Amino acid sequence: METQDIELINQHRKGNYNLDRLMKDHDALDEQINQLEKTKGLSDDDTIRLHAIKKQKLEGRDQIEQILVSLR
Repeated sequence: METQDIELINQHRKGNYNLDRLMKDHDALDEQINQLEKTKGLSDDDTIRLHAIKKQKLEGRDQIEQILVSLR
């Protein structure tokens, strides 16, 4: 995310429940992705899980972007 977006999120996060929830989910998904990517020799199930988490994170990012557009 760009610095401007992060600043805007931090400004409005406390007063916007959806934005706060989406950011918490985004951070949690990011941590899961990092943990899986550190694993050497991912199983097929882990690879599928990793792709699903990345897709979920991207969908959340799209929702965050929609909120940011309304805040700009």
